[in-house]
Amino acid sequence: MSYEKKFLDLGHEIPPVVPSVPAGYNFVLHRQIGEMLYVSGYGPFWGADVPVEYTGKIGQTLTPIQGYNAARLTGINLLLIVRQAIQSLDNVVQIVAVEGLVNCTDDFTDQPAVINGCSDLLVSIFGDHGRHTRIASGSNALALGICVEITLTVQVRL
Repeated sequence: MSYEKKFLDLGHEIPPVVPSVPAGYNFVLHRQIGEMLYVSGYGPFWGADVPVEYTGKIGQTLTPIQGYNAARLTGINLLLIVRQAIQSLDNVVQIVAVEGLVNCTDDFTDQPAVINGCSDLLVSIFGDHGRHTRIASGSNALALGICVEITLTVQVRL
């Protein structure tokens, strides 16, 4: 089965609006250099909005499971950005790296379990080509109060 089909089979989990740079921010969502595609940090948006269950701090107002689900939604958004850049996920060679930030309390130490929401999604779609290097770090705050922000590096077919 193609990567594109596996992604589209997520159906209702895919937000209806393709991600975009919020007004007033000075960056691009992706940059391709040769066969490497770098995707900017993105969050658990549903269209232009962040679901309330994904704003706040893990370990204070949110649970690790909510963080995992937010990271999964963020991964879906990142793949929408990849599709926007290269037309089809079938043009992905492999996922190279994931860098995740978790908005959490000072004593929360299970950031990797939260970012697994994104990593598990990528492996479910790309199999062994979805296995990647990764960092999962804690943060005392993230833009718009989101609980996770993740960036992606992808090798693509030229």
